[in-house]
Amino acid sequence: MERDTELARFRALDRFGSLAEAVLAARRAHGAGRVAVEDIAGTALTYGRLTLAAAVLERAFRARFASGERVGVLLPAAPGAVAVLLGFWRSGRVPAMLNPTVGPGPVLAALRVAGCGSVLSSRVFVEKAELGALVEEMVAAGFAMVWTEDLRRSAGAFDKLAAAVAGRFAPRDVTRASEAAVLFTSGTEGAPKGVVLTHGNILANIAQLRARAPIGPEDRAVSALPLFHSFGLTAGVALMLATGIRTGLHPSPLHYRVIPELVRRLEATILIGTDTFLAGWGRRATAAQLGSLRAVVAGGEPVKATTRALWTGSFGVPVLEGYGATETGPVLALNDYADPRPGTVGRLLPGIEYRLEPVPGIDGERLFVRGPNVMAGYLRLGGEGAVEPPEDGWYDTGDVVRMGPEGHVTIVGRLRRFAKVGGEMVSLARVEALAADVWPDEPLGAAALPCPRKGQKVVLAIAHPGARLEDLRAHAREAGVAEIQLPAELRVLAEIPVLASGKTDFPRLQALLEAE
Repeated sequence: MERDTELARFRALDRFGSLAEAVLAARRAHGAGRVAVEDIAGTALTYGRLTLAAAVLERAFRARFASGERVGVLLPAAPGAVAVLLGFWRSGRVPAMLNPTVGPGPVLAALRVAGCGSVLSSRVFVEKAELGALVEEMVAAGFAMVWTEDLRRSAGAFDKLAAAVAGRFAPRDVTRASEAAVLFTSGTEGAPKGVVLTHGNILANIAQLRARAPIGPEDRAVSALPLFHSFGLTAGVALMLATGIRTGLHPSPLHYRVIPELVRRLEATILIGTDTFLAGWGRRATAAQLGSLRAVVAGGEPVKATTRALWTGSFGVPVLEGYGATETGPVLALNDYADPRPGTVGRLLPGIEYRLEPVPGIDGERLFVRGPNVMAGYLRLGGEGAVEPPEDGWYDTGDVVRMGPEGHVTIVGRLRRFAKVGGEMVSLARVEALAADVWPDEPLGAAALPCPRKGQKVVLAIAHPGARLEDLRAHAREAGVAEIQLPAELRVLAEIPVLASGKTDFPRLQALLEAE
């Protein structure tokens, strides 16, 4: 019955023709004077100012870029960047969200994959983030830089007057089928791919989340996830704008002391983050700073038991763990606020079909999904910007899961992150989870390396100088874990490579361990 109710709610909520239309509906429902987004410095944009700024930018984008043109975007999670996004969504031009932390090579590759000719950024941001060298590389490679400061200065009185009128209406040439963003997969397991999400994909995911989670305009949220991260874009920005939730943004999740203070100032009820960042924020926060929170929503990586215990035990805040992928908008599953099931990622969101296929040697099944939130398709290098849609709409998550009797999903691990040791399948994620029980606050990661005797062996890398393999074995004996499920080696590294999302950079870790 609850599933039928959720599905009906989802269908009723998924009624908008574009993201701009959804934001305008929120403006009408909650008033032009309501604050939409703000930051710790006091910069705030009301729905009125946000939609006006977006309409001004729309005019500039339509004049400068061709319809459907993809433009690289290099901006932080900040109020002004939200106006830029909304300007793109109004104009029918497509932001390709760039991750500067990966370095010039991957950024240039991303721009070429997306077929971009220009990059939009801010001189102030480039200076503060020390990205001058990256900009020089992009210009040398032939990409034109477009600066937000110049766009702001070039907007005349007529532009603002025209925008004030046009900004009250959703453009008719932007539909649910129009591209809304190009995001690039995190590259945790290999070369990033360009993922095309349409307005319909993101709108469907917003409606799915609203149908599952008891959120509304009475809430206030904080997100410090970057805009090039699908969780940060959809859950941290688009969902909040469409729901009328006043949201505090911060450009860096690594400012561990700032985020709890932003929660306190905003009196936020919802905090969005990944396990890595939630652990860092929680260790540096006080109960007084987090007293207004009623839930933490976690995604992007598995939530460790120690992180959950920190938030529920020290602050009395439940952690609602979810699961998804860039290719799915990104959220596929989320725990229920009224009945969270620790150790699972909750039930699949309404409107999502699934298919399970057995995986030999593993206690779990491979998950395939199909639904309105699943991407339009991939962009690949050499594909000249063509979108490759998933076959028959089905997306292969590459994850091995177990489905409970009530539909709760337990992630066993990524299929690519299993090692075959002497014919036995060993989950690298399970090794990491076990090690996290012993060294809860230490960066670590597991990799499969060749072994002449058993085919492969599991090597655990950790940045803790005092870590000993015997300590892990002792914990495993107490937990009843078989010896075959443990790493053959433990190596102490100076640091564990991580991505901007906080997740371990497994290709780099693999290369480091193979080079030793």
